[in-house]
Amino acid sequence: MPNHALVPLYKYKALNESGSEISDTMDAPDATAVAEHLDSLGFLPLNIDEQGTGAGISLAPKRKKVKSTEIIVFTKQLVTLLKAGVPLLGCLDALVEQADSQNLKEVVQSIYVDVESGVSLSSALQNHPDAFSDLYVNSIMAGETGGALDDVLERLAELMEHDNETKARLKAAMRYPMIVVVSLVVAFITLMLVVVPNFIDLFTKLKVDLPLPTRILIGMHAIISGYWYLLLGAVVGLFVGFKRYIKTEKGAFRWDRFKLSALVFGDLNLKTAMSRFTRMFETLNSSGLPILQTLEITSKTVGNLVISKEIENVAYGVMQGRGLAQPLKEGNVFPPMVIRMISIGEQSGSLDEMLRNVSRHYDVEVDYAVKKLTSMIEPILTVGMGLIVLFLAMAIFMPMWDLTKIAG
Repeated sequence: MPNHALVPLYKYKALNESGSEISDTMDAPDATAVAEHLDSLGFLPLNIDEQGTGAGISLAPKRKKVKSTEIIVFTKQLVTLLKAGVPLLGCLDALVEQADSQNLKEVVQSIYVDVESGVSLSSALQNHPDAFSDLYVNSIMAGETGGALDDVLERLAELMEHDNETKARLKAAMRYPMIVVVSLVVAFITLMLVVVPNFIDLFTKLKVDLPLPTRILIGMHAIISGYWYLLLGAVVGLFVGFKRYIKTEKGAFRWDRFKLSALVFGDLNLKTAMSRFTRMFETLNSSGLPILQTLEITSKTVGNLVISKEIENVAYGVMQGRGLAQPLKEGNVFPPMVIRMISIGEQSGSLDEMLRNVSRHYDVEVDYAVKKLTSMIEPILTVGMGLIVLFLAMAIFMPMWDLTKIAG
């Protein structure tokens, strides 16, 4: 029996030369000695813990946050090298050196070590969920199975690039309204706290009957100056409460449903979701994944719980042998055009082509909707700013006009 009082007992997990995971225990002075022993056997250490204490070191791949743009560049470079005939390990070795950030370098290095030990690329990617989505990993798995890894990677790069471009367009469309609204709020608060008090003192000394806009302005000033901490607390509380609520299953579902039906923005959100859904579906389906697995992955990555629920219902219908189009018709989310095109694709055996056409159609629709949204928001903001300026002007200058009449 080893003397554990003098030499600690360590439990370890490691990958053997064939890539299988093994676990065992051994006596060693420290965790580093265990790692060196495993390395001498040709094993790749994953985790080493001191028994009974949980101390030790973890050598499993750490989660590294990598930007989506970096993953796009990595994917494109990997496609180029694979099509040039470079073996996968050679590609990964070259990409370690070309990584733009330390996080990406460490992720690719970890993938290289895993693949070198006999693990498949998709399994190696699965160890880094913060960098590679389920959509990405399962597409790679399908590409490996079908022997078309380079084609799958190329489609993934296009899909991610399209997603980034769509998000950038939406952010650009919202940037101007947000700047205007924030500037307006700051200007209004500044007026209330700096300018309005001077006029209030003047009107109080004159002891005249004040018009309604002025009385409203004085009341607003009294609330803001006297209870600003309560107002700030209420705003922060509402914001935090809202954030927590939409993190719950029920709250997230209701919020996603609202985003699809909201005035002005609902139509844009629906079109963006349809473009994303059809692109992902086409990418996975053309990769050779089974239809049920394609639907499962798409439901998890489409980005809207309401649509995810509809896709799950479609998957259930497919399991019953009812195809795609019929379950889609029974829902109330997917537009008729999407259902019709999928139905035609099913009947004609050209589902991928139909999905690609629908995706292109909604790309154009999203572009048009973004431009329309911008053109709608600008006049609304202009009218809103005009009304606020008019209210302030009336509240401040109407008493002065009255005084002018009395003096006259």
